[in-house]
Amino acid sequence: MVIDLNLLRLVPILAKEKNVTRAAQKANLSQSAFSHALNRLREQLKDEMFIRTRNGMEPTPYAAMMIPVIENALSKLDTATRGPSHFDPARDAYTFYIGAVDYFEFMFMPVLTARFKTIAPNVRLSVDILSETIKVERVEKGQLDAFIGVDTVQHIPHYFNRYPLISDYFVAIASVERTDLPETLTLQHLVSESQIHLPAVSSGADHIDSWLLSQHLYRPLATVVQSYAVGGRVAVATGYLMCVPFRIAQELSKMLPLRIMALPDGAPSYDLLLLTHRLYDYQPAVQWLINELKAAKV
Repeated sequence: MVIDLNLLRLVPILAKEKNVTRAAQKANLSQSAFSHALNRLREQLKDEMFIRTRNGMEPTPYAAMMIPVIENALSKLDTATRGPSHFDPARDAYTFYIGAVDYFEFMFMPVLTARFKTIAPNVRLSVDILSETIKVERVEKGQLDAFIGVDTVQHIPHYFNRYPLISDYFVAIASVERTDLPETLTLQHLVSESQIHLPAVSSGADHIDSWLLSQHLYRPLATVVQSYAVGGRVAVATGYLMCVPFRIAQELSKMLPLRIMALPDGAPSYDLLLLTHRLYDYQPAVQWLINELKAAKV
């Protein structure tokens, strides 16, 4: 059975007004048109819907049960047909949820938080370092607004919008006490020196390992860490090498007694992508976030 929505929308109005004349005025209908519509609804639903009492028109038990369902459905339809709502970063309170890698949190969060403090004081960023599978699933469900991924080392669904975020290149860091190491390392250094490993993505895929493997080479990994900050501290404590993007190396060397060394020619780049889902990223708030992330200077 197909019910005309124009008939259903009259039910909550009459339930509130309890009077056909007032309900008709509220619905911008004549009294006769409202009464005719109510009779059609009674015929289709096979229920009286409203009974005249000394307190006015009262809904039957069936109608009373339907009223909150109708109101909820009409509210959702109104929201859906009204189009995306306006977003004012200077005034609106909003929390953005982002799935990211450590590079984004280490390099972008200080810059973005400081900027939002000024231009969007009620906007908050919530960053989760999650596996790629979970990130994709949560973006698809609308639970994450964006996903910061690493190009070339992970699968990215074709229905995601992709925005280049930053491109970096790899260098090596080690304790300043490792004066025996040259300014530019050789492949021999990479395959003989014990190293600290931070996987580029949770699957374990890694730029440096893939690059060496393409040459049938392997590097000795002494330990695996989950953040650049911890890796830098381990490098200071042990003298081990750690291959990291250059911007990360610069920041770590400001905080810790570390030196930076170039890698051999042909070392891979590190390219970060901003990924959003086409189902959700049309919203003004998400569009604003995308533009802020793309414009961030780190």
